[in-house]
Amino acid sequence: MEVLMINNVPRVGRKGQIIKVSEGYARNFLFPRNFAILATDGAKKHLELMKTSWENQAMREKKAFQDMATKLEGIQLRIIKRAGDKGRLFGSVTSQELSDQIKQQAGLDIDKKLVVADHIKEIGEHSITIRFTGEVKAHLKVVVDPEEAEKK
Repeated sequence: MEVLMINNVPRVGRKGQIIKVSEGYARNFLFPRNFAILATDGAKKHLELMKTSWENQAMREKKAFQDMATKLEGIQLRIIKRAGDKGRLFGSVTSQELSDQIKQQAGLDIDKKLVVADHIKEIGEHSITIRFTGEVKAHLKVVVDPEEAEKK
């Protein structure tokens, strides 16, 4: 059965592709979740209109991500965590904590999945990346201070 993909599905197909799948897979998985439609002659003609709509939507999303990236670019986050004598943290700074700090300081709601950071397990200055898309990224500095510095 030929179907027209209207959403990306990993290891199956990308948006706009016409692929062959089994009838049961299309009827039970792709169609109910609005990942694909039946590839009729009318749907193939309608594909061109949908492609321009998808391109316009992608351009708007990219512009919004670029605006967010420029807003985030110079921000320095400060996180206070409990640390041992040698500067090692008890635990680590998670991407959820970084996302919450960004929301608190910049007012932008960033999903924790977009935060790309090594395991931050020591006090000091670290750099992280917010990857909105493959092309649009923002780089931030994170300063991790020990909890005792806050008490003084």
